Amino acid sequence: MANATAELMKAVAIARFGSLDELKFQDVTKPEPAPGEVLIRIHAAGVGIWDSMQRQGEMGPEHPYFPLVLGGECSGEIERLGANVTSLKTGDPVYTYFNAKQGAYSQYVAVKADMVAAKPASLSFIEAAAAPVDAITAHQAIVDELKLKSGEWFYVAGGAGGVGMMAVQLAVNIGARVIASASAESFALLESLGVSPENLVDYKKSDVVRAVRLITGGTGVDAAIDAVGGEHSKETFSTVRDGGRIAELTGEDLPKERNVTVFYIESKPSAKRLDVLTDLFDAGKLKVRVGEVFALADARKAQAAVEGSHGSGKIVLQVL
Repeated sequence: MANATAELMKAVAIARFGSLDELKFQDVTKPEPAPGEVLIRIHAAGVGIWDSMQRQGEMGPEHPYFPLVLGGECSGEIERLGANVTSLKTGDPVYTYFNAKQGAYSQYVAVKADMVAAKPASLSFIEAAAAPVDAITAHQAIVDELKLKSGEWFYVAGGAGGVGMMAVQLAVNIGARVIASASAESFALLESLGVSPENLVDYKKSDVVRAVRLITGGTGVDAAIDAVGGEHSKETFSTVRDGGRIAELTGEDLPKERNVTVFYIESKPSAKRLDVLTDLFDAGKLKVRVGEVFALADARKAQAAVEGSHGSGKIVLQVL
């Protein structure tokens, strides 16, 4: 419980794991930046399915501190510097994807400085809050793990999802031949991101594996990324040629066969990677798609929207 002299802020927090009803808009103690941290005055926070999972106790810190403020990505301005921070200054517009005791569904958050980067000048605070988790995850998978090369066939399962759209754009920038699955309603969006019309697969109406094999002349793709999970994971695995690679983002166990290398991706956020992404956003090589925007007090509605979302754009909480 906060002491009587502690400064308070508005946040959405849970007192225990459970349903959407556990999300409460309330006063909590305003954090102080420890050495090596910065205090961010939050303008907007991204909302992902991982937030709902944390709310239900399915992921997150092993020993959570209640009331627990959810949210792991946001944009805002540096309010205060902790000791020994030289990479940022007060007033800097920033964005971040972080691991911390408390999260971004709040007016302020204290984050390690090495997880905070300058906000892309080309993005609004709302757009910047929608970008970090999806962009970092896709970049890490494609650049670090799959090491995708120009000219390779690359399949994106769920191309219209948050990670999927980032993966499509990164692969197009590399010069890969990109195949993406989505509903037909999302084809125009994916074409605008650089996917050739003949390389789009309607997962609702097509045999995805057969369609991908036909597009690649029967061989399958050199590499693939799966951010869909469930029964679709093995389907995505089957689109990969013998000796190819796949990045699995959902934790699904994939077969050990056909000499296919499987990379199980656990995102590792950092300012260094965000700096790379900032350059791509500002060069016009990456775009972010925002869906519904909710007020901080409406976090329940935001998480409900995420739980029912099918690639309609990133859900964002507007704080300031």
